[in-house]
Amino acid sequence: MADTAHSTDFAVLRQRDRLEFKVLLWALAALFLVVAAFGRLLPRSLRPFKSDGKSIIGEAREAANTVAPFAFMR
Repeated sequence: MADTAHSTDFAVLRQRDRLEFKVLLWALAALFLVVAAFGRLLPRSLRPFKSDGKSIIGEAREAANTVAPFAFMR
């Protein structure tokens, strides 16, 4: 009979990693939303993100999606 304890542990770890990634992504998006909002008050040459016509939420989402995967590199 196949040992399913190992596969169950792997599924639990994968589910936990998925949850951690989502929480991290939301937290980073909130952080970058504040940064993008304050960045809009600066002159274009000094802005931290180059918007290319994106909304503030779009800038924050793009920044969070860029940074979040680096937390899970092994």
